[in-house]
Amino acid sequence: MKRHSLVGPLLMIGIGALFLLRNFVPDFRVFEAVAKYWPWLLIGWGFLRVIEVLNWHRQGLLTANGRPGGSGMTGGEWTLVVMVCVFGSIIHMSRSADFFPNDRIRIAGWDLVGESFDFGLTAKKTGAGKTPRVVIENSYGDVRISGVDTEDVSATGTKTIRAVGRSDAERDDKSTPFEIVQTGDQVIVRTNLDRISSSRRVRANLELTVPKGATIETRGKTGDFDIENVNGAVEVNSDNAGVRLNNIGGPIRVDLRRSDIVRVMNAKAEVEIKGRGQDVELENIAGAAAVNGQYSGDIKFRNLAKPLRFESNITNLRVERVDGEMEMVLGKLMARRISGPVQLTAKSKDVEFSDFTGTIEIELEKGDIDLRPGRLPLSKIQARTKAGRAELVLPAGAKLDLRGQTKRGNIENDFGSPFRVNEDGRASAVTGVIPGGPEVQLDVDRGEIRIRKAGADAPPAPPAPPVVPKTPLEITKQ
Repeated sequence: MKRHSLVGPLLMIGIGALFLLRNFVPDFRVFEAVAKYWPWLLIGWGFLRVIEVLNWHRQGLLTANGRPGGSGMTGGEWTLVVMVCVFGSIIHMSRSADFFPNDRIRIAGWDLVGESFDFGLTAKKTGAGKTPRVVIENSYGDVRISGVDTEDVSATGTKTIRAVGRSDAERDDKSTPFEIVQTGDQVIVRTNLDRISSSRRVRANLELTVPKGATIETRGKTGDFDIENVNGAVEVNSDNAGVRLNNIGGPIRVDLRRSDIVRVMNAKAEVEIKGRGQDVELENIAGAAAVNGQYSGDIKFRNLAKPLRFESNITNLRVERVDGEMEMVLGKLMARRISGPVQLTAKSKDVEFSDFTGTIEIELEKGDIDLRPGRLPLSKIQARTKAGRAELVLPAGAKLDLRGQTKRGNIENDFGSPFRVNEDGRASAVTGVIPGGPEVQLDVDRGEIRIRKAGADAPPAPPAPPVVPKTPLEITKQ
């Protein structure tokens, strides 16, 4: 006789009843209940199987060849038990990580169910004086701040809540009031999104106007910050944000765990950026600039009046001044019109410096070096790469004491006399002196050294267009 188990049908009844309960009791959270009580499923299942096995044994259905036989659990059932344990453990951890807030399914920050509801934030204003300290606490959402000629701090914005129904959204809206709190010369703008455990599904986008003399401090977890026309200091601290600052008078400090872009323009004091992200842009900076962290995108510096310091796990850079522009992208560092002393140490990077002045020191594990001074008099240059090419393009009238060597490679000397190339097996060296100039040292372990004249690599002029004889009519018109 074939045995039939009641576990499967009862399991389906239980799951259907669980989700049906959600329809009659909207506040009942299915995923939270499953994540918390799923071990009871195994207990109930095992209890039913014990009853079934005892019943089958009483009826003699477990006897084979005169002896008790058979099994209380089939191989497929054991597989299902393992799957239930794995699924239960995953959903329990997901509950702890807030993947299913309010019975929403969230994967990598994306909501797969639910609906967005927008709530306008009541505009608020408070007197703050000419130089207040404004603190913005907005866990999730964008913040835009503008400095204007006023002594008030004004704020407005929009709150977006993602929930299964409007009643849930309205409840979360009431539990996260928007407020401005003033204590002395300090003004705190709060969205209170961290008051609900699943605050990642709530987002508040703010717009503020503050006195031009204000000092700004922002705190958040995710969301962009746009700040402009503020004469005081600015500090931005966030887990994940894009930052755009323009026309800031005081010191700037940006600390981010992750970002898509950090752009600072027209800053009148020092700038410090640290963290991880993609693009970094600094332009028209009057104070010293420091960038410390890991950045995978485009890094651009333009018109930096004071020293620049850049540090990462593969690149250390010091530049006295950037009058033109400097860009790092895809393993390449290009700079035009910079002033030394310049110190660069990198693991793998192609370097192109043109129209520079001041001392240059370059140390590469791997990469090509292309140096084109452009302006006279020359300054001291020390450039070394373990694997790559070193090329020096000298302007007419340059004076220098040249020393170059490659352990395994060739040397091309297009400049001619007074430089002299000596070859010794695989190694080559170039030496020469034009009196009155600094020392220039080029060292390559594996690769070529090229000494060239400025303009020697200029492309040939395009051919003149052919002369077409004029017709008698054209001659008459002239």
